[in-house]
Amino acid sequence: MIDQHGLRDIALECVATVKSSINIDSSIGQRATPKTKSSSSDYVTWLDFSIESKIIQFIKETRSQDGFLGEEGTDDVGTSGVRWIIDPIDGTTNFVYGIPFFGISIAVQVKGETIAGVVADLGSNEVFDAVKGHGSRCNGVAINASINNSLQSAIVATGFSYQSDRRKIQGSMLQHILPRIGDIRRFGAAAIDLCWLASGRVDAFYEEGLNLWDYAAGCLIASEAGSTIKIKKISEDIELLIASNASLGEDFNMLITESLDR
Repeated sequence: MIDQHGLRDIALECVATVKSSINIDSSIGQRATPKTKSSSSDYVTWLDFSIESKIIQFIKETRSQDGFLGEEGTDDVGTSGVRWIIDPIDGTTNFVYGIPFFGISIAVQVKGETIAGVVADLGSNEVFDAVKGHGSRCNGVAINASINNSLQSAIVATGFSYQSDRRKIQGSMLQHILPRIGDIRRFGAAAIDLCWLASGRVDAFYEEGLNLWDYAAGCLIASEAGSTIKIKKISEDIELLIASNASLGEDFNMLITESLDR
């Protein structure tokens, strides 16, 4: 029997322990130290690797047979059927530039299904969590998605690719979308975007090209707060995540699909 709440609580304790072991205020804005990955704006820092290592070390103390998948290279299948999906710093570019919108994302999967998730917004000291079938919380208080049912007034969050050719396509999509909604917000951290959807701070979110560690925890938190989540495969290796409050679900999905077909 899998104790979903127990796994969520391990993730919460892990985040609290990792936060207390690092000095975010003295690290943020380290523009001289980052390296790049897929493009000149796709940053990784020593703290990304350090946090990923600390998370895995903490969890292994009580869950030594579990598997792990981390953004910075960890890929361990494990033998228990439980796997932890880790993004040590979601929003590394914000971190590098001193923009206080980045966080830690930890999801727990059992046989490929996400059953618990925690996202810690390190810039605001907010911790979002969810257990499948048991709702979502922010700092221990239940949260719910908005009930706005009008696309014309909807605030929509999104993100853009590190690759210039994909940004050109995404710009074309945005040209179609923007006149038909209330406004766009681009914060730069998909996991936190999804938590803001869960808490009603935005009405919808879409982004293509995300990895599992970017959205696994955030999608569970958003869906458990009453949001609808769809993942469309738009090419052999690119998926599009479409998420909104329940009231906008069908209309928003149609709008994003139309933007792809232009």
